[in-house]
Amino acid sequence: MCRVSQPTESPAGDEAQRVAAAARRADPGLPPETAQTLAVEAGQHLAEGGGVDAPEVARRLLAEHPESGASAAAVVARAAAVEAAD
Repeated sequence: MCRVSQPTESPAGDEAQRVAAAARRADPGLPPETAQTLAVEAGQHLAEGGGVDAPEVARRLLAEHPESGASAAAVVARAAAVEAAD
């Protein structure tokens, strides 16, 4: 018998899901997969510290994922910054 383990949610994963959901509420055309990917990476950039703000996170996301577009990077970065401030 093969056992399949269920993925466990981490606090960072929960935060990324909240960020992705908030970004999709702000931009309903944002694909869920793109929102999730960018949300995970935005969280990583904000966790680095050093005074990284939403515009800087957006620049980094766009540099790493140019195919996502500036609007997606900006909306996810804003949502991540709000989540981090809460």
